[in-house]
Amino acid sequence: MRLTRINKQILLGVLFITFLGMNSYAQSKQNFIIVIDPGHGGKDSGARGVVEDEKHIVLDVSMRLGKMIENKYKDVKVIYTRKTDVFLELWERTQIANKNHANLFVSIHCNSANNKSAYGTETFVMGLSRSQETMDVAKRENSVILLEDNQEKYQKFDANDPEAVIAFDIMFSAYKDQSLSFAKLVEDEFVKIGRSSRGVKQSNFHVLRTNASPAVLVELGFISNQDEGSFLGSEYGKQKATESLFTAFEKFKKEYDRKTMPEEEEKPKEVEKPVAGKTFKIQILVSKNKYGPSAEQLKGLTGVEVVQAGDVYKYYYGNTNMASERDELLAYTIRKGFKDAFVAEFINNEKLQGNQNYRIQFLASNKKYRDRDNKFGGLKNVLRVKKGNMNLYFYGSTKTYEEAQKDLKLAQDKGFKSAFIVTFNGEKLIEESPKK
Repeated sequence: MRLTRINKQILLGVLFITFLGMNSYAQSKQNFIIVIDPGHGGKDSGARGVVEDEKHIVLDVSMRLGKMIENKYKDVKVIYTRKTDVFLELWERTQIANKNHANLFVSIHCNSANNKSAYGTETFVMGLSRSQETMDVAKRENSVILLEDNQEKYQKFDANDPEAVIAFDIMFSAYKDQSLSFAKLVEDEFVKIGRSSRGVKQSNFHVLRTNASPAVLVELGFISNQDEGSFLGSEYGKQKATESLFTAFEKFKKEYDRKTMPEEEEKPKEVEKPVAGKTFKIQILVSKNKYGPSAEQLKGLTGVEVVQAGDVYKYYYGNTNMASERDELLAYTIRKGFKDAFVAEFINNEKLQGNQNYRIQFLASNKKYRDRDNKFGGLKNVLRVKKGNMNLYFYGSTKTYEEAQKDLKLAQDKGFKSAFIVTFNGEKLIEESPKK
């Protein structure tokens, strides 16, 4: 294969980046190093914003991001290409990353367009673009070269030269997958906070070209757009953008650790044992009103058990004999809005005292039905109790709550979905709440 001058330089770059990558991997066993690059700075203002210029927005977001990472991850070293409003040449930015054997390079920018309606985030990795719009972004970000003293150090790349393209692909394949992975995480997080994503793209950025690590260039949005420029110029907008980048980093770091850190011997997990002799339910509500399964008072909880005790109804959620599940159920119901919810303990197969018993109320009507009426759905030995102008119909008579639950299921299977458990003394409704 004929090697042009540019191809030779690119192939030498392959060896250079591979060598740096090996050093970077060895370093990563001790610390993860992220280089955060606030774009532009100093005499290079970057894009002009409707509220604030690019160089100030990206520096603010970069410092916030680095601080969040430093506060949470003691095994991560954060390096900034700049911490103040100073001008850096593009080659200096990548040199900082390579010199420190970075595991991730994140260059943060803001977009701009003559079309003031242009809107949305986008994240770039190094690659060849066939899109004029993407090439325009690269051209704008690379234009900082015109402010540099020695522009000849940047070799031109001929995308029409097949040999150059092959060499280019070889050079950047080592970190392309990781770069794309992080770029996708970034855009996904932007979408989650309601931002409009223009997607992950590839283009030829000088600030990414010679990086010996996964590297991305993030465009936070179009500050030439009135809405997006105002958002990114605000404290709220900068913080939300930072939080999205931080969450993307967390996910990238977790996957990085999974692949690079030695696997610890998995300790056998202790199998949780049921709490002997007890069943736990979460009492979420006590009311003199009887609510149906879809009542708004139940806040969308399904499978809620109702027990009438005297003149009140008790509402229970969940059923477990595991302590961990009990705690999860309680936390869940509190999150759902039942601030006074608590754990109710039931002793398994505990019998009610004296003549007390559980029955299932499955029907209430102002009409009086005969025993074994077809209205009962085949339920037998039905007890009718007159209460005011209503006739209440009850099925079964059991001494334990577990047996009552079986009777309740039978009644519900017969079509009485709103049936519930009631406590009696003999054949008389108990007016005062029993122990349970």
